[in-house]
Amino acid sequence: MAEVVGSIPTVSTIFSLSVVQVERRGLVAGMDVKDLIRKLVALQKIDVELYEYKRELRETPILLDEIKAVFDAKKARFHTLEKKAQDLERARKAKELDLKSKEEDILKANNGLMLLKTNKEYQARLFEIENMKADKSKFEEEVLKFMDESEKNIQDIAKEKAIVDAEEQKYLAEKNKVDGVINGLKDKVAVVDVRRKEAMAGMDAHTLSVYEKVVENRDGSAVVPLVNNTCGGCFMLQPPQVLNKIRMYTEVVRCDMCTRFLYIEDEL
Repeated sequence: MAEVVGSIPTVSTIFSLSVVQVERRGLVAGMDVKDLIRKLVALQKIDVELYEYKRELRETPILLDEIKAVFDAKKARFHTLEKKAQDLERARKAKELDLKSKEEDILKANNGLMLLKTNKEYQARLFEIENMKADKSKFEEEVLKFMDESEKNIQDIAKEKAIVDAEEQKYLAEKNKVDGVINGLKDKVAVVDVRRKEAMAGMDAHTLSVYEKVVENRDGSAVVPLVNNTCGGCFMLQPPQVLNKIRMYTEVVRCDMCTRFLYIEDEL
């Protein structure tokens, strides 16, 4: 007999619902709803612990990153000073070559004085030699300047190296400590994952699939108790019919606003 639209479904109609229809209505075929909610609450408690460990895994390296940034900055300054030392050394050697060349020019000019035939040529050459000597004095001053700057830079390098070595020791010590914390957290996550799989055993695939999506979208919070008739997750006030549905335990009830699973803590 065909079902009349708008009529009350018969018992046979209700039991002819497909599994998909049952799941979409929040019903769980073949399982006590209150027991399912207890399992969800237990799973949620495990996930709260798991998400906390995972949060610590994300945040623990941040302090280490800050210390490493300071270490890298000091190391970069040290390398800058080393490069400056190399640049100063090259500049000093280049200026010493200029000085040597000028000294050779002066010597050559002095040796040529005796070959000049006129006083005018002689005086002109003396003037030229004086100019070369002035250039030579300038080169000597520049060489001395480079030497002084190089000496100061060498002192700065020594100071900076001591700072870099101290920062490196601090970074390595902190890294060892952080690595230990991270390894400990990973071990805890592995243990909790085992407990999580055990808690999921026997739960229907559809409910778990919905739960996993809510957990992901709500930062680990998928199952919450009613608090003064409000959702314990988004704090939306729940209408009386929702409270009645929860107490009937014929279906799993979720908040219309945040989609979290709802339960009454004192009744479990």
